[in-house]
Parts: sequence; C-alpha cells; structure tokens
Amino acid sequence: MSTESSPSKFGRLRRPWRALRLPQDMREELSTGLGHIVSVGELSEELKGCEMLMAVGDMVSFTLLDNGFAPDLIVYDLKTERRTYTPLADKLELYEGMHVKVNNPAGLITAELVDELSEALKRDVPTKLQVEGEEDLAALACAAMAPLGSCLMYGVPGKGMALLRINERTAGLATTFIEKMEELD
Repeated sequence: MSTESSPSKFGRLRRPWRALRLPQDMREELSTGLGHIVSVGELSEELKGCEMLMAVGDMVSFTLLDNGFAPDLIVYDLKTERRTYTPLADKLELYEGMHVKVNNPAGLITAELVDELSEALKRDVPTKLQVEGEEDLAALACAAMAPLGSCLMYGVPGKGMALLRINERTAGLATTFIEKMEELD
C-alpha cells in the first residue's frame, strides 16, 4: 500500500493518498466487531476510566447523549441502517462543540476522513463529525488513531452497541485491518 506517512501520537494509521476500500473478503471478518456488546444499563460501569469517549453511528450517539454521556467525538450521518434518522440532529443542536462535515462514501476510508479524525482527536472541545456518505468504517479508523485509554462505542447492526477499549492490541488490530484494505488510485 503506498501511503503518505502521517506520524501522530494518536496511533500508527497512515494517511491514504485518496481512499481505502474494504475488500469483500474482509467484510465477514469485520462484521463481528472488535469490541463487546453492552446494554444501556451497563454504560456507567463500562465507561469508567475512559480517557476519551468516541461514538460512531447515529443510534449509539443518540443513546449516549440521551443517557447523559458526553462524547469527545461523535461521528454520524443522520441515517441508521441506511434510512434517515433525525432524532440525533435535535440532540446535536443542544450539544456544545465544533461541527465539521466530511465526504466519505460507503465502504471507504477517505483521506479527508482520516485528516479530520486526526484533528478531532487533538481538540480540547467535542467534535461533531457529520459524514456525507457513510460512517461505516470510521470506527475502524478511530480505533487505529485514538489515544490509548480511549473508549470507542459503535453500532453493530442487529446486535446493539459495542464498546472497544483502545490499547496497544486493539489499536494494532485496527491498523492491521486498515493496512489490508485496497488503496484507490
């Protein structure tokens, strides 16, 4: 994979020149997720000790905000399972932080997404990152880039909310998945 080096204290992810595409044979492997499923009732206990809280997906973001949690990064597209989902928009209007939009088509991790995630992870204020396209693989990029000790909450279709604690192993796994992706010309 030919990539431009983008050293960061936030992980070993290298910035793609354009975009990375998830190969069909990796979809099954990723469908199980890297984290474990948690219920709303378990959130308080499960999120103890998180240095930074990231939420990827509209339902997860809505659930966290609705239950009094304050993510440092919210990645959303105002859709759930490819259908319009607007309740999150109302919650986000009331949530303080920087609002940013990026383009990221389904099945891809674009250079624009990687750049903005890198910036968001450095900010001292929450970032609301709206994806035009789909945020389906943003969780993988977050896992590779986030500071150790962070917690990533993301949706697993048909199963619920998953929690991934970012440590050397999980960041390394996410980075390995990304390195196997196909770079677009």
